Amino acid sequence: MNAHTNLRSQTLVTLNRRAPLGIFALSLASLALLSLAGCVGLTGAGTPAAKSGSNSTPSGTLAASATSLNFGNVAAGSSSPQTLTLTNTGTAAVMISQATVTGAGFSVIGGMSSVSIAAGLSHSFQVQFAPTGAGSVSGNISIASDATDSPLAVSLSGTGTTGLAITGQPANQSVTAGQAATFSVVATGTGTLTYQWKKSGAAISGAAAASYTTPVTTSSENGAQFTVVVTDSSGSLTSNAAILTVTAAAVAPSITAQPANRTITAGQSATFNVTATGTAPLTYQWKKNGAVISGSNSASYTTPATVASDNNAQFTVTVTNSVSNIASNAATLTVDVPPSITAQPANRTVNSGQTATFSVSATGTGTLSYQWKKDGNTIGGATSASYTTPATVTSDNGASFTVTVTGISGNVTSNAATLTVNVPPSIITQPASKTVSTGQTATFSVSATGTGILTYQWKKGVTPISGATSSSYTTPATTTADSGAQFSVTVTNRVGNITSNAATLTVNAAGTLILNASQTSLNFSNVNLGSNSILPVIFTNGGNADVTISGVTISGAGYTASGVQSGQIVKPGQAATLNVTFAPAGTGSLTGSVKLTSNATNSPSSVTLSGTGVQAVSHSVTLNWTTSASTVSGYNVYTSAVSGGPYTKLNSTPITATTYVDTSVQSGLTYFYVATSVDSSSVESADSAEVSAIIP
Repeated sequence: MNAHTNLRSQTLVTLNRRAPLGIFALSLASLALLSLAGCVGLTGAGTPAAKSGSNSTPSGTLAASATSLNFGNVAAGSSSPQTLTLTNTGTAAVMISQATVTGAGFSVIGGMSSVSIAAGLSHSFQVQFAPTGAGSVSGNISIASDATDSPLAVSLSGTGTTGLAITGQPANQSVTAGQAATFSVVATGTGTLTYQWKKSGAAISGAAAASYTTPVTTSSENGAQFTVVVTDSSGSLTSNAAILTVTAAAVAPSITAQPANRTITAGQSATFNVTATGTAPLTYQWKKNGAVISGSNSASYTTPATVASDNNAQFTVTVTNSVSNIASNAATLTVDVPPSITAQPANRTVNSGQTATFSVSATGTGTLSYQWKKDGNTIGGATSASYTTPATVTSDNGASFTVTVTGISGNVTSNAATLTVNVPPSIITQPASKTVSTGQTATFSVSATGTGILTYQWKKGVTPISGATSSSYTTPATTTADSGAQFSVTVTNRVGNITSNAATLTVNAAGTLILNASQTSLNFSNVNLGSNSILPVIFTNGGNADVTISGVTISGAGYTASGVQSGQIVKPGQAATLNVTFAPAGTGSLTGSVKLTSNATNSPSSVTLSGTGVQAVSHSVTLNWTTSASTVSGYNVYTSAVSGGPYTKLNSTPITATTYVDTSVQSGLTYFYVATSVDSSSVESADSAEVSAIIP
């Protein structure tokens, strides 16, 4: 059954947030509520992201400077070129055999066939868009070559215009401080065109021509953005932003951080650094003892592996630019022999309460100093070649000991030596007293820790029980004579042993075993497909002895059970709740049953099950509006749970049709809607009049 509500309103909305674009009539008509069938899901649309890949094989691979080229608005009868650069990122030359161009008005100037690009080099092409009429055009270039990723595709898009259009955007400009910069725009339109240039969004007084020349620039203007608003009789367009780059006048080099002295170990390399300012580019030349070092032409220099003869060598660097050059102070290289460990500390094993001694042997230049650490933490006073711990405790087990040996030219840290502390057994969980009925067994358990393998010996009273050598012990079937017996266990390891507390066994005469169900049938009525319904059955021990549940069996499509497990014990007067779930996979009546088995005299207990699967009801709202009188690219639809908003946009991209179906509505709620229109520059109109819908 479908329920429809038609709402219609007429309102005039001016689509003008930045420039006048005309007036159109917008209404929401025929807002329908649908149920059960005919509801279509909303699918969002978007522009797929270009994918890139890499190939590590030693062969040619092409990479494009852009995966897509957008030419924007281009006046019909004119053309707009863009540069596409192809780079060979592989290790072998790539030969381009041909390029296939699709899309009306797109072409490659001069073509792309028979072009070879060497490994690591690039080649640039001019791609042109020359529309013959108005409208959006899309296409692509497919570049065939012997590269591993051939063919390489680049998407193309552009819009031909017959009205106002900017056909030549202002270009970025770079000048030196004190110079002026000129920005220009090329545009077509109806009648006389007027221009207004802006700097960082603010209108520039008197800048009303197709080109604009700045006053002499200063460094503070670096990064300023310039745009121009072009206006004809039909409206206005704003150009892309052109960026002004202002560089400082040439400045002689100056060293702000001199090379520092270095002390290293023989066989290592030393790195000297200099920091300099001045007009780029700066060049560098390092010298050792006044002799030029070949190839040392960067701001840092790293020596080869040093030898003893390099000790006290002097290193300088000359920094040069187009203005002049400057030489640094001399930095001295000191070469020393670092400490070396000849005998590492060894692992130690002691009993709790004993001490452990760790030792190290090392060589190196000058007097060596030592610092021992435990688990990375410095040990106060442990500054000799050996270290003896205090009396050990359980928490010391597994501790790691290292020593850092320091000389005049560096330090070295030893391998870690591990301390093992043998710990006697300790009982964590004592055996618990047990109460059973005649003929039943009783199980006693203990939980203990300690170093190495633990062994167990259970006793009944003071008499060891033969074969009872694990962490738990189960008695034979009990009699009333066993009542009051005490059970303990002795836990032993290589360090010592400990005996648990005694647990008492109480044996009662056999009792009655009865398990009663709270109901014998469950009816789930109607349950929607894709959902479920849960009903409980309570099983109560109505006897005077423990009842042990041995199993739960359930049958029937869509029925499951939980809450009661095999082996579960229900004590006298206590209850166990079995939760039965009905989740139909299809429509219609479905029956089943659940059976619970136990050691009760009335076992098994059975419960019959019945339920009906039904189809869920869904809802949707259909909105319609009249076409705008102005030229628009599409429409946006917004919704809110409250009249007057705030509103949330439903569509991901502008809707080109004059209807929209909202399938996200829910029964029993009220929804409020407004719509806007969007032009080709993504300028959005004000909201339409609000309409509402109550979902049944």
